[in-house]
Amino acid sequence: MKKFGVFMILVLLLVSAASAATVTVSPTKIDPGDTVTVDVQNLPDGAAFSLGIRGEFDVTPGDRFAFTARNLVLPFSLGSGEVSAYSRGTEWTGVSAQMPDGTSASLINYADANGEVRTTQAYTISSGTYSAVALDGRAAPAAGSVVTEVTMRGTKTGPDDGTISFAIDGITYGTATVSVDVDGQRALSQKITIGSPPSDNGAPSPGGSPGAPFIPEPTATPTTVTSTDRKVSLTGPGALDARLELFTAQGTAPAGWSLSGSAYAVTPEGRTFDPAVTLSFALPSADATATIARYENGVWTPVPSKIQGDRITTTITAAGAYALLVAATPAGETAVATPTLASAETETTAAPAATTPAAAPFSPLLPVIAFGILMFGWKRRG
Repeated sequence: MKKFGVFMILVLLLVSAASAATVTVSPTKIDPGDTVTVDVQNLPDGAAFSLGIRGEFDVTPGDRFAFTARNLVLPFSLGSGEVSAYSRGTEWTGVSAQMPDGTSASLINYADANGEVRTTQAYTISSGTYSAVALDGRAAPAAGSVVTEVTMRGTKTGPDDGTISFAIDGITYGTATVSVDVDGQRALSQKITIGSPPSDNGAPSPGGSPGAPFIPEPTATPTTVTSTDRKVSLTGPGALDARLELFTAQGTAPAGWSLSGSAYAVTPEGRTFDPAVTLSFALPSADATATIARYENGVWTPVPSKIQGDRITTTITAAGAYALLVAATPAGETAVATPTLASAETETTAAPAATTPAAAPFSPLLPVIAFGILMFGWKRRG
């Protein structure tokens, strides 16, 4: 009996080992732009899965950098997903992704006192091809190297076997470490060498080369910064260095209006935008009468706003606090008109207030008059 028990334990161990997920990565040395493949086998649905891509490379202090995983193919989805980003040695770091459905998302974070950035956002991580998942930013003035890492995690659904692939771009020399966790256990950690060490003949410095074609230029390439609740965005060439932070609404809304949802502070304080950037709010409903307002000296002042689909936008040239106002319409009344842009596009307007014709001053006497006429007719007949 004791031998049978030992035999069953061995069988269970063998079955468990045979069904455990296996992960391999290749190659271990690449040139900039080359593709890395992560082969995943026997990964069951419901498993907690995470993929981390970490980059370490030298930079010129104060220069822009970008570390990008291009054409990232994910063969399965990650439910209840989230994306985490980390960097060290930066003034600020942005994380951005081009989704398989064509949409994009981005978030900017400024470094703490230790020069580190940590952020985690919930996202729907679906299977498909992500044309770019990037960490970019500006190296700290005293930094000679930068560490960046992006991690995608969630509950796996989809095929048990598949290949994750992506091309690493953005640095001419450095290392990338690919790590995979399954159900909280490290299944793989593989360091990959990128490029070759720079020679001493005056060649450009390694990672974060200023000539990298994919680094967004803040004066030429539109960039979108999104609030943490995904309801407000700031778009424009100068938006890259800005942030959208939740702001505790204060002050008084104009007569006929009320604040809708949260207020948002465009920071840093004193930041100006030339050219202007576009501030966009999600509308609470398709038929909402709304306008965007700016907070100054304790008062919310409506600014020219434009409704486009399910969003309302305005252009701004300076940081400050902004909120969405909706018409506060008492029962039976019509909202006052919102300010409009001098544009031919759809603008925020409200219908003029309906009026009711005033009753004639003699209307209460009409029955008496009719009765008198009738009596007069009877008397004439008599």
